[in-house]
Amino acid sequence: MASEQADKAVLFYESRSFNYDDSWHADFTKRFAAELNIQTGRHVLDLACGTGLLTFVEADIVGPSGHVTGVDVTPGMLRVADFKKKKEAGRYANVDFHQGDILKLQDIEEVKGKQFDVITVASALVLFPDPKAAIEQWARYLKPGGVLAVDSTHPRNLVPGMVLERVARRLDLQVPYNREWSQNEGSLKIVLESAGLEVEKVITIESQAGYGKRQYDLEQWDDFFVENVIVKDVARTFANNDIRRKAQGLYKEEWERLAVNGKVEEIDSVFLGVARKPADGSKHIPCSSSNEVVLEGGCRCGGVRYTSTQQPSNVTFCYCRACQQVSGSGYLPFYHVESKSLNFTHTSTLKTLGLSKFADRFFCTGCGSPIGMKYHFEEEKHVTGLTLGSLFFDTFKGNMPKVVQHIFLGEKAPWITVPDDGAKRLQTFAYAERMGLE
Repeated sequence: MASEQADKAVLFYESRSFNYDDSWHADFTKRFAAELNIQTGRHVLDLACGTGLLTFVEADIVGPSGHVTGVDVTPGMLRVADFKKKKEAGRYANVDFHQGDILKLQDIEEVKGKQFDVITVASALVLFPDPKAAIEQWARYLKPGGVLAVDSTHPRNLVPGMVLERVARRLDLQVPYNREWSQNEGSLKIVLESAGLEVEKVITIESQAGYGKRQYDLEQWDDFFVENVIVKDVARTFANNDIRRKAQGLYKEEWERLAVNGKVEEIDSVFLGVARKPADGSKHIPCSSSNEVVLEGGCRCGGVRYTSTQQPSNVTFCYCRACQQVSGSGYLPFYHVESKSLNFTHTSTLKTLGLSKFADRFFCTGCGSPIGMKYHFEEEKHVTGLTLGSLFFDTFKGNMPKVVQHIFLGEKAPWITVPDDGAKRLQTFAYAERMGLE
């Protein structure tokens, strides 16, 4: 019996089966396979194989002495895949296809009890609400030392669909994709490691569909709303007229939140992760500094949530005019973590603004909470500053950081008295001069 998620996937992909190959997917699967070191004679399991685009590429690589098994839940996709196999007149005797829910591989007789050298999942991980649980199940079908390869989306990939997902979340509706967790290469690395695999690499594949980057105008929200909610809503998620009216207003709101200088940017990139099952067949346990969540934080209304696997740095109090204005106070306290350890788990109200040469700031558009900043100067590009007020102290595993410096005191509000706490005091900041801020 298929899961509810699988049923939605069938509705979503069945109508696309016969023109699926006439898209960017054909080129992307070749690039996907090129990042893997698949050897001749290997046995490969290609999950969510669709029309077999990646399956057939892998079959050519493993050769007649190897074998590739493709599994997909959509009948139309598999009909196309079987037709392509028959058309090749015996070339792909080393390929077989099976219909089934890839979250229930134990129900597929031809797969049950087997283990494979390589498992691939292309353009499908974001279909599942719990990516860690999905990868954990798939890893059971890996031989010790076997490799799993999977990709996830850039947060600005296919922006109209991302906006639709946020609208559905706000209306407590289900859509057949779940992308909010995938924010950067680190997000995918954390998911793979938490599922017990040892990550060999996570890379960014640029121009997945071939256009790189593009920008949309603010008023284009309505065109995309009609396309996604009226035309393409095959799962009938927004079938109710009252729901559609609510969704229309929310879609416009979420679209406008993404705009910078009146434009919404789309980035045509994905993150590809390659991870290995330990040679002894055990679960890989990464060191706690790269795996264990040690703190959580977010805004007041819940629209922004983050986690970090790194202990926070000590605290800097910033008294600059920008921090005064965005906080409505005399200063903002910041702590820092490496950007690769930071994962934004909820971003429905997250807004990024470039208010100075110094950094881009993150805010919640729902409640106005300042969240943090990403620096522009080279020495600190690898770290993200987070406001101390956004830290959830009851989740924090460690010693509370101490105040070590007060910066931009030259812009200090006249009513503020700086505490005599022995911390360093600076009129500006160490990198201000080279950034041209003095």
